[in-house]
Amino acid sequence: MSQRHPVYTTCIRGSPEQIFDLIADMPHYDVWLPGSAAFGGTTQVSPYPVQLGTRYLDAGPAGERPGFVTEFDRPRRIAFHHTMRLSKGLLAADIDVHVRYTLEAAGASTEVVRLLELTIAMRGLAALAEPLVVQAFHKENRRILAALRRYVEAHPENTAPAT
Repeated sequence: MSQRHPVYTTCIRGSPEQIFDLIADMPHYDVWLPGSAAFGGTTQVSPYPVQLGTRYLDAGPAGERPGFVTEFDRPRRIAFHHTMRLSKGLLAADIDVHVRYTLEAAGASTEVVRLLELTIAMRGLAALAEPLVVQAFHKENRRILAALRRYVEAHPENTAPAT
């Protein structure tokens, strides 16, 4: 079992409130975050609107990932925890994922920090593929922040979609 704690940052021209509301509006991620090989959407969000303790189901090509909101402090911090079972051929892994966003105003922009805490359990020869699994997480986290930045900066007047 190994643990990783990568940190991803970006500066987005937009308010912490606008960015936080987009991150917290889980059923509407499709407005700003296209699907990928790792992420297909978030469903079964309850209760909604999202708050501390909200449960959800992330789904996509990599399988279903049940999770819940572990921190909710608008507009400064929001955090999520989910687990996933990765299984492709001989590759099998149990992955525990914690994601924590910290948002800090910086003039007309917001510094967005996305901390990822991964605990990866892979057995036998499959453990040799762990660097590939970690690289996939790096790629997805960079993609998420880039999509968030593109959307916010292209829609400075918008906040999360109306419910």
